[in-house]
Amino acid sequence: MARTSIKCPTIIHQLPVELLQAIFLLVINDGPDCPSIFSVGTTTMSANFSDPPLLFTRVCCYWRDVAHSTPEIWSCIKVMLPGRLAKPLESFFSSLLQSWLAWSGNLPLTIRIEDASLRSNLHLYHNGRSRLLEILYDETRRWETVFCYSPVFNFSDNWNMPRLRILAQLWDLSHLNKFNAPNLSHLAIMFPPQPDTKLCRSNAACGSIRHLYLRSVSPAGIRCFPAIFPRLETLTVYRLDWDIWNKSHFEPDTYSCLESMTLPSHICRSLFTAIFPGLRLPALQKLNFVMNPGKSEVEMITEALTIAISCNVRVVDFQPHKLRSDLDVHALEPLLSVVQEVAVYGEVMVRRKQAGT
Repeated sequence: MARTSIKCPTIIHQLPVELLQAIFLLVINDGPDCPSIFSVGTTTMSANFSDPPLLFTRVCCYWRDVAHSTPEIWSCIKVMLPGRLAKPLESFFSSLLQSWLAWSGNLPLTIRIEDASLRSNLHLYHNGRSRLLEILYDETRRWETVFCYSPVFNFSDNWNMPRLRILAQLWDLSHLNKFNAPNLSHLAIMFPPQPDTKLCRSNAACGSIRHLYLRSVSPAGIRCFPAIFPRLETLTVYRLDWDIWNKSHFEPDTYSCLESMTLPSHICRSLFTAIFPGLRLPALQKLNFVMNPGKSEVEMITEALTIAISCNVRVVDFQPHKLRSDLDVHALEPLLSVVQEVAVYGEVMVRRKQAGT
C-alpha cells in the first residue's frame, strides 16, 4: 500500500507571540541551573546551541525573532571561562556574550561564573578570557544574583553593584571593601576568614547583609562577624575548624539581630563549646544542627548553652541528612533545661512545661 503524503500546517510555527514567549519562559525556569552560553572541554570551547535559549534561535526565523524579543529568557546566564585552549579564543565568543546580554534588555541579571582552569590548577587570564570578563564587568550595575566559582573580584578595586542581592562563593572577605552594593542581603564565603579579618571595615554592603553562609570557620572566627555584619539575622556554618587565630585578638561581642544559627555535623565537643563563652546572642531564637540527636550531642549542646551569655534560645532543631531509626525522644529532654522546645525537621518532639500547667 502506497504511503500518502499529507501536508499539514506546522502549528508550532503559528503560535501567538505571547504563548510562545510563555513556553520559552517555562522551559528556562524548569532548568536546574542557569542556561550555559558555552560548552567548554579540556582544550576546546564552543557555543551551546544545543540547549535553550540559544536552541530556540535555531528552529526557524519566527522563533529566533520571538526569542530575541523576550528579555526574560536571557536574564540568567552561566559563563564557563576556558582553561588551556588548543587555539586562541575567537572573537565570535565575545560577540555572542555581548549579544546575549543585549537581548536581556535592562533586566536584573543572574550570573554564574565558573572557571575551567581551576580544574587543572591553571590560572590563565589571557586576552580571550579577559575580554569575556570585561564584558561581564560592564554589566555590574545589573547584577542581582551572582555565583562566582572563580576569583573574579581580584581584577578590580571598584565594584558598583547597586542591584546585587545575593552573592555566593566570595573567595576573599576583604573584597567587600571594594563593593558598592547597598542591597546585598545574602552572602556565602568560600574560604575561612584570616586573622586580620577585623581590618575589613563595615561598609554599606556589610551593613545590609542579613544572611551569611560560611563554608568553614573557627569558633574565634565566628566572633569577628558582629562588628562587620551588624544586622546579621541568620548564620549557617558548613564546617567548623580549629582556631588559627590569636584568641586575645577578639573581645566578647554581640550579635544583636541574629535569630537563627545552623551548625554542621561532626562537631567535636571542645570546638562547639568554644563558640559561646563571651558571645552575646540576645535575639537568638533557633539553633539548627545537621546531626542526629544522640546522648552525647544533647549533652554537648546543653553544656554550651548553659555557659552562654545573654542567650535565650527557644528551639533546638535537629536536621540530619538521614535520621536514625532508633531515635529516643526521652533522650532529648535534658535540653529543656536551656531551651523551650526540641524539634526534628521542624516537628516538635519535646516541649518544656509552662509553670502552673
